Amino acid sequence: MLVSNKISRTLEGPYRFIGFYFVVVSAMSLYEQAWIIFSIHAVVGWFLLGSYSGVDIDTEKQRFRSFNMWFGVLKTGKWEPVAKYLGLTLISMNKVYSLYSRSNRNITSKKKEFRVYFVNTKKRPAIAVKKCKTNDEAQRCMDEMAIWLHLPVYSTKH
Repeated sequence: MLVSNKISRTLEGPYRFIGFYFVVVSAMSLYEQAWIIFSIHAVVGWFLLGSYSGVDIDTEKQRFRSFNMWFGVLKTGKWEPVAKYLGLTLISMNKVYSLYSRSNRNITSKKKEFRVYFVNTKKRPAIAVKKCKTNDEAQRCMDEMAIWLHLPVYSTKH
């Protein structure tokens, strides 16, 4: 069975807004029949909104691949054996985005997410395999992967 997990966008934050901007400008230039401006803005918008990274796991052949998906179509990455890693672990992460205004005021947004990682030979988290919003969902996904890949689960020090 092939499991594909999207980990993160290649370009996040303001780049998504810029991608939407390019799509709107390309739509307006299509209406005005400005073909060169349309094609340039469409390709850049498509790249900004469609590119992301993730992990494919082939449970039957016991291998995985970290990949980058360019334009939402082209997938690049190299297959590696799962046996290179000792097991799986669950890590909670806090994503913090800060925005500073010209008057030196800041707005901070915090978001907690949970990621399942492969554990390398030094018993450290190496490669993110799955990203989840809640601890229970991440724990359930980690248990499923541990069964599929025949890997032990390691706990982390907090």
